[in-house]
Amino acid sequence: MIRRLRLRNWRCYEDLDLRLDPGTIFVVAPNGVGKTSLVYGLAWGVFGQHSGIAPKPCIRAGVESAEVEVDLELPEGRQLTINRTVKQRGAPIAAYTLDGEALSEPSAVDEMERALRIELSLAGRLSMMLGGGHIASSNVLNLESHLHHVFDVGHLLSAASTAHAVAREAEKARVALRSTTKRRLENRAALESDIVKLEARLADLSDRGTELKRVQKAAAAQRFAVEQHLALMDQVDLYRLKRSGLIAKIEGVLERPVSSDSDAVVRAELRAETEESERAIAEIDDGIVAARSIITGAEHAVGLLEGDHVNCPTCMRPLHHHELTSAISAHKTQQREAEAEVRRLGEIRRVMHARAQEVSQLLVQLEALQRPSIPAVEVTLPTRAAASALYERASTDLDEHNRRHGAVQSRLDSLKAQVVSDDLLEKEERSLRLAYRREAAAWAGARVLREAASHVIESCIEPMAAEVRGRWKHLFTDNGLTFRADGSITRVRAGKELPWDSLSGGERTWARIVTHLIVVGTTTSLPFAWFDEPLEHLDPQLRHAVAATLATATRGDFPRQLLVTTYEHAIAQQLADDTDGAEIVAIRESSAPLAGGELGQ
Repeated sequence: MIRRLRLRNWRCYEDLDLRLDPGTIFVVAPNGVGKTSLVYGLAWGVFGQHSGIAPKPCIRAGVESAEVEVDLELPEGRQLTINRTVKQRGAPIAAYTLDGEALSEPSAVDEMERALRIELSLAGRLSMMLGGGHIASSNVLNLESHLHHVFDVGHLLSAASTAHAVAREAEKARVALRSTTKRRLENRAALESDIVKLEARLADLSDRGTELKRVQKAAAAQRFAVEQHLALMDQVDLYRLKRSGLIAKIEGVLERPVSSDSDAVVRAELRAETEESERAIAEIDDGIVAARSIITGAEHAVGLLEGDHVNCPTCMRPLHHHELTSAISAHKTQQREAEAEVRRLGEIRRVMHARAQEVSQLLVQLEALQRPSIPAVEVTLPTRAAASALYERASTDLDEHNRRHGAVQSRLDSLKAQVVSDDLLEKEERSLRLAYRREAAAWAGARVLREAASHVIESCIEPMAAEVRGRWKHLFTDNGLTFRADGSITRVRAGKELPWDSLSGGERTWARIVTHLIVVGTTTSLPFAWFDEPLEHLDPQLRHAVAATLATATRGDFPRQLLVTTYEHAIAQQLADDTDGAEIVAIRESSAPLAGGELGQ
């Protein structure tokens, strides 16, 4: 996510140094004060040419250059700093450092695409909705290539392309067959011999294809098992790390080692320690009460001895001055000793009470710590890379086999067509019908393979589609919205699919925002998203619903940070007050950042 943004001479900002936290940040200001300038600076700083922003017009009037610097925290915790400079003349210049080490631009792009799990050209459009929600939502996101990559349907599409090429070749063969005259083949026996050999080879290839499909399926299952196993191991490691830290705290508080192999034993020790502390505190409280009783008695005795005509309480004779002085001194000494004892016991009680509280909190933390259950998963490969490599090899082998199979089938069909062409006109017509069937089968195969790829994508994105439909129905009371396999959104009314343009402006804005958030959260590791004025041009009810969606958008894993520019201060303030992780940054017309959540122009 974005940790820091520095703008120098960028549009309306002379010098801005802004640090950003996780969560939803509402950037609130009247129109013309600098909201869009801030988001444009962020977009160009992170994505450069992929942001679609021309930097030269953004140079502040009266100066020769502008600079944007962004500190970006990648999902795995690495720190990437991007510094971009644009001058009135020449091309923009970019510099990258990763964890303090300089990177070339290609290396930085590769690192970002690997960490974010998305190409930067699409990441710039997916994480940024610029120009106002009503303008950005007029265009549909092109997510098809991204979804193909995420859901790994490349081999199906490759096979469809092969089938398409075969169909084109079949079409050419059919046209050539139809346009040629009937000719006799001089070596009919040789052709029939070749046909027998090709049919035998085709049978072998079919058996081999069955085996390769089995191998690919097993490789896919193993890759899934490795991913599942590694995810479980990460949970176990996290549990062990938390438990180790907690045991260390417990031993530090108890000032002795504990039997850390069993949580039950440690909990028993903590409960015993708590009970012992409570008994000790009770004894101290008794001691304090006793000492305070002595103080009260001493104060009373001194009061009696300091009166007029004091007599001995035993023999009732008047006390001499030296006797009186000695008695008063003895009682005051007893009072001071008792007061000192009260202070001493009170300090001991405070320390023991704090320690008892700390032990009780540690007991609560230990009881709340749950060890993850690990189901039995058979994993034969040690790493994710090895499992992926095995699957890629199996897929490549299967694709290559399919191409060989298609080539042999094409050659066999061609030879059979030549044999048939040597017969009478009736047989030549049968050959022509065969060519038509082969062409139709090839086209059908291409269509089926593409439909299979679409089915895979549709089944994989169904959770996203269900989320879109559910949110739509919650807000608009009907469930007519459809999220298609190519990433586009349509509306179904009375059994008829209506295009994106059939939605109202407010509906398109809502659907575009929800699509951004769901696709970012489920198919990428983008930790941030920015929306420029998405609440404007919406009716009041929809404006509150969209604002509430944005305020809570960072509660999941991705995105962790959301920047929303708006002039709707009342809505933003209410959501920031009511929602954990949401805050307001106000912009005023000034040349420097202001305290108290405000930014200068």
